[in-house]
Amino acid sequence: MGFKENLRDEITYQGFMIKEVAGRAGLTPGTMSNYLKENSSIPSADIAVKIAKALNVSVEYLVLGTNSDKPDNESKYP
Repeated sequence: MGFKENLRDEITYQGFMIKEVAGRAGLTPGTMSNYLKENSSIPSADIAVKIAKALNVSVEYLVLGTNSDKPDNESKYP
């Protein structure tokens, strides 16, 4: 899944309405809705961070659908 699917799933999971998340992130409901549309692109990094904070999840989770529990210096690649 991609950003919009993960975002939609998280909004639904937490029981929010789009306008609530938009308000918490400092965005308009229309802008938030645009990120959920079928052919939308992912937001810029600073907007993705605001959305993630509004939902209390990581940007990594919204983009990849997973969270890394390892510190940055413990990469799985040598």
